[in-house]
Amino acid sequence: MFRMEQANLLQIRLRAPHTGSDAQWAETFKALSGNRGACDEVWFSTGILFPEMGWHEEHAARLSRYAAELRAAGIAPSLQVQATLGHGDSFGGSAEMMAGRTWRGFTGPTGVECKSCNCPRQPGFLAYVGEMSRVYAAAIRPEWVWIDDDLRVGNHVPAVSGGDFGCWCDGCISAFNAETGGSWSRGGLAAAISENKEVRRRWEAFSYASIAGVARAIAGAVHAVSPESRFGYQLCGWPNDSQLAVFAALREEGCGNDVGARPGGGAYFDLDPANPVKKALAAARQRRILGDPAWISAWLPEIETFPRAFASRTARGIMLEALASLAYGMNGLSALIMDTRAETDAWYSENILAPLAAERGTLGRYRDACAGTSPCGLGVPADLPIDGVFHYALAGIPVVPGPGAELGQMAREAAATDVRQLSTGDISRLRAEADARSGGRIPALAEDPTVGLIVPRVDAGGILRTVMILNARIEPQKPVRLRLRNVAEGATSAIWRAFGEEPARLPLLRSGTGTALELPRLGAWNAGWLEFGL
Repeated sequence: MFRMEQANLLQIRLRAPHTGSDAQWAETFKALSGNRGACDEVWFSTGILFPEMGWHEEHAARLSRYAAELRAAGIAPSLQVQATLGHGDSFGGSAEMMAGRTWRGFTGPTGVECKSCNCPRQPGFLAYVGEMSRVYAAAIRPEWVWIDDDLRVGNHVPAVSGGDFGCWCDGCISAFNAETGGSWSRGGLAAAISENKEVRRRWEAFSYASIAGVARAIAGAVHAVSPESRFGYQLCGWPNDSQLAVFAALREEGCGNDVGARPGGGAYFDLDPANPVKKALAAARQRRILGDPAWISAWLPEIETFPRAFASRTARGIMLEALASLAYGMNGLSALIMDTRAETDAWYSENILAPLAAERGTLGRYRDACAGTSPCGLGVPADLPIDGVFHYALAGIPVVPGPGAELGQMAREAAATDVRQLSTGDISRLRAEADARSGGRIPALAEDPTVGLIVPRVDAGGILRTVMILNARIEPQKPVRLRLRNVAEGATSAIWRAFGEEPARLPLLRSGTGTALELPRLGAWNAGWLEFGL
């Protein structure tokens, strides 16, 4: 059985307009191939709507040529099925781009039907997405096929929003009744779901089986013409592991091969630079909620900006989210950071891709140094709000929001911490309390006041291998003394790498009371990491 040890590091998602003509593609390819350090893999898009199959055939013919150019440049071509159920009626388009849709729409519990979202059980729809996927896979032979997060049970506006989920069309209600032996009407089922946890559980399982069937149709069609392709799912947040049904379908249709997960959603701007970093904690939590099965081996967080314009995000902001995501448990990065509607490809090349390429070593070496290690710190109860966990962690307390080496649990009341109101004494007290909860085992703690993240990673034997530090203040962080535990015997120094800085070798200060290290000055909203060697 195939086992993927490591995902490609930097994966660039494109929208269909990037490949709408040879002239446009030439500009996009120039930007990507000219910044190879920022691009290991490209996800071609199938488009966001539902035109007649001839449109896809013409598009796929172009992509076949573009994929060959990527391969010649050493870049892997992959495919994103960007439209399955559809995102919502606000994404509707021209009659031409909706001409392929001839089946029933996704319907809500009050009978409202989406005009541009599809019922996941309609035979015509399943045949369409299967044939569309076959056409693209035969043309591209993609390394990966990723299904967009519109393959979800909720948030198809106006049919379902808020806490509603599932398609409530007559066909789906009839199928649910046949499966459960019930005789529900739409209104009766809605009332039962709000009152009866078991009925809600069965409706949730049925709804996820519905979208898993869509994943099965796509993956089966792809594998028939491109058996070497691998499959991934761009999941949304959900409070339990129901989404495993989709991953399991992809794995089964992929002959038991490992599959990939791309958690994400939101935090698309740098105006509040904390939000994309919080998103890294949320992605790690989603990995834990899914149960972290070994057969989901590619974890690629959504690194996105919208509308991907000058004022949306910066390369530095993208780097900070990327490094935090790797620290908390991801092993690659899915970046949607270009858009032909906003800026030119030359602008993206200069302002986004070139800075990312320049820091390839900082990100890539960190990912490689973290192989075989886990984030280490206080465990985080799954029901604590991410905002509270983030504010607590900003006091320099290592936390483990996803899978990792847990040293005790974060106190529930700590989620009420507001780091903005902490004094230097408060920060020291919180760290001491956290270390006590860990039994005095936290591998890396700052001895000076800081506001930012500290994420140590340890190997299977508990030996400290890396520490990521992020300064979350609009002021440089002064040199900080870092107290360390379980550093490998014989190690005398660590290599420090920070964005925009030359690597520096820092001596380890060993004494009878333990090991310490003096971190150099770290710029405002900047990050770096330590690697411990012999």
